[in-house]
Amino acid sequence: MFSVNDVVMYTTYGICKINSIKEETFMGKTEEYYVLAPLNENNTEITLPVNNPMTSLRLHPLLSKDEINDLINEIPFIEPYWIERDNDRKVKFSDIVKSGDRKETIRILKSIKVHTIEIKNKGRKLHATDEAAMKDAEKLLLDEFSYVLDTPRDQMQLILYDALEK
Repeated sequence: MFSVNDVVMYTTYGICKINSIKEETFMGKTEEYYVLAPLNENNTEITLPVNNPMTSLRLHPLLSKDEINDLINEIPFIEPYWIERDNDRKVKFSDIVKSGDRKETIRILKSIKVHTIEIKNKGRKLHATDEAAMKDAEKLLLDEFSYVLDTPRDQMQLILYDALEK
């Protein structure tokens, strides 16, 4: 269980601070709820049930500086893959991003980057769903990496994409 003032990764919104934990009663059932505030969105508040399996799947502690640096150093060795069927790929990539698995999220970025180069050489463009998956993956990684490493987002993006090109 997280505590008030913890900063966490909520895979739907990005970096959030837990402002409070409150009890609410709905239909005679009292439960505890996290009240989150996304750091990049003013005036937004998210309420999540503490003991809900979906909350557990999508709310994660932030990685440490060492864990992020290790991941960045590992990027050149992460093998990309491609799922040919568009809908299967869309579902798989979405599930990975929502899972909070940072290494697999990096694999998505690398896979889309490699695929983009391949199709560009054939005069084709990236599917909109792949572009959306790339943006979602990039947002979550850059939000967390920038926050934890205290590095400006644009500089972190250069570091991440430099590692992806190796």
